[in-house]
Amino acid sequence: MNVSNIQAQHFMQCWGAQANYKPVEVSHTMGCYIYTTDGRKIFDLRSAHECINLGFNHPTVIEAMKRQMDSVIYVTDDFATAPTAMLAQKLAQLAPGNPNKKVWFGQSGAAAIEAAIKAARMYQYIRTFKEGKIADAPNQYPYPYKIIARYKSWHGSTSGAASAGGDPRRWFQEPFTVPGVVFAPEANAYRAPENDPLWSADYLEYIIEQEGGSNKVAAVLLEPVVGSNGIIPPPPGYMQRVREICDRWGLLLIADETMSGMGRTGKFFAIEHFDVVPDIIVMGKALGVYCPLSACIMSEEVSRVFDDNIFGHGQSFSGHALGCAAALESIRVLQEDGVMENCVAMGQYLGNALKQLGSQYTQVGDVRGMGLFWTMELVHDRESKTPLRKTTEKYTPTVVSDIARYLLEEENIYVPADKFGIWVVPPLIVTQEEVDMLIGAIGRALAKFVK
Repeated sequence: MNVSNIQAQHFMQCWGAQANYKPVEVSHTMGCYIYTTDGRKIFDLRSAHECINLGFNHPTVIEAMKRQMDSVIYVTDDFATAPTAMLAQKLAQLAPGNPNKKVWFGQSGAAAIEAAIKAARMYQYIRTFKEGKIADAPNQYPYPYKIIARYKSWHGSTSGAASAGGDPRRWFQEPFTVPGVVFAPEANAYRAPENDPLWSADYLEYIIEQEGGSNKVAAVLLEPVVGSNGIIPPPPGYMQRVREICDRWGLLLIADETMSGMGRTGKFFAIEHFDVVPDIIVMGKALGVYCPLSACIMSEEVSRVFDDNIFGHGQSFSGHALGCAAALESIRVLQEDGVMENCVAMGQYLGNALKQLGSQYTQVGDVRGMGLFWTMELVHDRESKTPLRKTTEKYTPTVVSDIARYLLEEENIYVPADKFGIWVVPPLIVTQEEVDMLIGAIGRALAKFVK
């Protein structure tokens, strides 16, 4: 039986032309590696869509899942299970700010983003029409509903989430995007005007005022460290400035930690690096480890408005006990088994090695990241900073896709081919020996394809 041919014939691959779909058949996975049926051992340098921070088949997580399968796998949220209750409590405690929060669970980051957007809009609706909030402009219909998102961002592929994504994948949905989203510029120190790294925060406030201020705008939605669109940490002071702006205008701050959470940047949440407390935090991907699981963590101030008002969002498998059990054990491993410490140490080692390697090539414009979350941005030359893959070329073959293909075929290292640079996002259990191997392979790829 040729599994690859069967899958290619009947399975729809995400974000790709199906005629080009040629999946590699896998026999098993372990740690950082994918083992294929034809005998290859492939290092997964994208951590399976950034979902397996602990690597494949972590033994204690698998054991926790097996134990849970022997008791309760799933019940509706009319019933309580220990892993669902304990995970909600754990996330409420781990998230910055008052621990008296509430958590909604979904199966994808996009579903949790939808929950966050609905919660923000409903929160502002209740404040406007039920609590008599005084707006800074004439209280015209409707209520504060606009979401300020950013270019160079991605929040998922459902209608609301995709509409709030400043990524080319949003274009597939246009012109039928959900109304009420306005885009601000990303905070990219590499491409900021000279001597003004916080210009994008000032422009964000200008946009808020021009879009109606607190009378029309409900929330600011951002990734604390941008993921798919270039792994962009904000410049110093940016996140604090955004928090101040939100407070000044009475807006909610939604932090999308779908990719940057669960220890990826060296702290449990990336937002912790900036000493900022969001009103809502969204999690996904690595949260459930090997089970689809996401979370929308709402502050006490936000969640309490739903004590007497309906929270109008849901999914059939919300609070899935098996996924919650896996997440609880994953958090324990992160906190108690030295994984976070390894992320910090290997992140520093990897970052230094990437910067040293990048300095040897004039077409490596920027090397940036945090923890084990890194990218090498490729440009035509360092003076112009013109990218070798522009925003409009996400699905166009460029040197980035050439490098990805070379690494997979010649070096047995898997990286995504549709990013805007070289994606360097290993599992958090990566060793120094493996980092050295990765650096050597990336160096050979650069020598082959760039100057």
